[in-house]
Amino acid sequence: MDLKLTLFLNEWLSGPAAGAFMLNVTEPSNWYAPISVLVLALCIHDWKRGLIAAVVAGVAVGLGDALAHQILKPFFGRVRPCHVIPEITTLAGCTASLSFPSNHAVNSVCIAGALGYFFRPILGPLLVIGLLVSLSRVAVGVHYVSDVTAGAILGFAIGWGMALGVASLFPQAEPVKIPKGELQ
Repeated sequence: MDLKLTLFLNEWLSGPAAGAFMLNVTEPSNWYAPISVLVLALCIHDWKRGLIAAVVAGVAVGLGDALAHQILKPFFGRVRPCHVIPEITTLAGCTASLSFPSNHAVNSVCIAGALGYFFRPILGPLLVIGLLVSLSRVAVGVHYVSDVTAGAILGFAIGWGMALGVASLFPQAEPVKIPKGELQ
């Protein structure tokens, strides 16, 4: 099932238009400016909560990335589909690193969970972006669907869990509801 779904999504999303879009989505450096602007907007809206959310997101990403890359990938030892499936379309470089779980999925959904915990109205859009980044890894041929699914679940658990823990220790960090339209 995982293989069939991976091949289907890879074929469907690796055409000229979709493939070019997915290559842009999957490139981490394309997200540095938008994330920085978002964090700045959150800090302008509520500087204490915004700063706490940014620090929690950063620490959560560091923890999630290290856990996935240093512990889980070597433990599971799964080879990337671009090395073992001749039919897969590879749009990005097929590195020698292992596949399960996807660090892109862990990191992008971790940010969504951490920032979205503190600022609930942006949780949905951030999750959509995180899942799009996750899907882009299948589209470019470097991950299986199960890699990005596990990575997204792990990332959300770490981001949300760390935010929940910090909010329980610091009452000023409790989640806030932002009236619609304030971050536009």
